[in-house]
Amino acid sequence: MSRRLRGAGLAIGLGAFALAPDLAGAHLFHTVYEAPETQLTRDARVLLLLVDDPAGSFAVARGVYTGDTRVRLKPGGFRRWLLRPSEPGLVFKAGYQLTRWSGSLKTEAERVDRERGSRLAPRLEAALGARDREAVHAALREMFVVLIEELLESLAARLDQPETAARLYALVPRYYGVALEAYLNVRDPGAGTIARAALDAMARALPDPETGAPPAPEAFDQQRRRFLRAVTETVARP
Repeated sequence: MSRRLRGAGLAIGLGAFALAPDLAGAHLFHTVYEAPETQLTRDARVLLLLVDDPAGSFAVARGVYTGDTRVRLKPGGFRRWLLRPSEPGLVFKAGYQLTRWSGSLKTEAERVDRERGSRLAPRLEAALGARDREAVHAALREMFVVLIEELLESLAARLDQPETAARLYALVPRYYGVALEAYLNVRDPGAGTIARAALDAMARALPDPETGAPPAPEAFDQQRRRFLRAVTETVARP
């Protein structure tokens, strides 16, 4: 990891830790920095694990989707679902801050549907009701393509703000990894390689808070378009 990314990672990690020790604390002392996980990405990851569970935990999965149930995986070698009452989480929302959030994957799907004219929420409801694992995965992939596009659009408009740009960029690999990266790597390894290379190139185009080096907006925009093209074309492919 470059000195530049280490510095950005530390700044993001400490900022997130100040806001949410339960989310960021586990990342602060790793030798390899991991992007902060929000309640949105945590719920998506758990939802996908639940629908893929051989026991078919679709009832719990529906609760995670609606936000009525928060599920955490027990550390260790055994897969067990620990349920507890719904509680506010942390998520990256409009306004581009990590804020207390009482929403859900369902409310995000409904928002995207309102703004984009899509049908993600009814598709997810139908897929969960029919216990259709592949349909759940497909709808979530499409949803996260939109969420990443929104993140990158916001990031492009804030490249002159080093700390904000670093915080925004840190969430892009997390959003990509939770719902899209494995799919691209299996479905089209070439597209997966392009997407990962474009992500790395976008990081290099960010302003450097350590050295004061300015951003490279043209390079960032070129790599943003390259990344989104690889992702959207692969996800849209029949």
